Amino acid sequence: MPTRSRSGVGWSNEGLSRSPRAQLTADYSRSDNEAKYRSRNPVVRHLVGRFLDRVGAAVEAVRPHRVLEVGCGEGIVLDYLGRRTTGTRFEGLELDAAALEEARARCPDTSFARGDVCELPFRSGAFDLVVCLEVLEHLPDPGRALREVRRVSRQGCLLSVPHEPFFRLGNALRGKNLARLGNPSDHLQHWGARDFAAFCAQHLTVRSCTRAFPWLIVYGTV
Repeated sequence: MPTRSRSGVGWSNEGLSRSPRAQLTADYSRSDNEAKYRSRNPVVRHLVGRFLDRVGAAVEAVRPHRVLEVGCGEGIVLDYLGRRTTGTRFEGLELDAAALEEARARCPDTSFARGDVCELPFRSGAFDLVVCLEVLEHLPDPGRALREVRRVSRQGCLLSVPHEPFFRLGNALRGKNLARLGNPSDHLQHWGARDFAAFCAQHLTVRSCTRAFPWLIVYGTV
């Protein structure tokens, strides 16, 4: 796949059964994905709300007709986007069976599939926009996953990952994962702002980059 240029990229400071291929996902689990959305901590609730608002604004700016969220977990973001936008068909893909069951219950009018981000069960260019939030940091080969995300999009991809080292610092300050200096045990990749932009630019033409503390959000076109 050809390398894409990083030119024109600017950072915004606005808060926004086992198989041979199983090693690609490395026992990836979304079991704690919903916790931050259920948090009663006012700071966490504020940060998560701001993150969702930035994601929603990015989706609205693209005005897509068909959207896939890869690694949709329990369907919380899909539910939020479905309530926020009109005229868009949302679909979700998730590997974890329990999370997928919750997503189907939460979003009964949304189509879901169970699958691996590294081998997406969709034809090339099937979606106007592919959303992949807080997934890539869990994977031993995020480049392969991003190539698949790009393959099934005909227009663009919206990606987010924790902004390091600030994500780990925030965890440590609230006493979470102290033995690992704030790093969750299932986070295999760690990106700062420039590093993540450079990673995305290997596969996409990066159009916007937003710091939504403690996350990074990138939108790129195919």
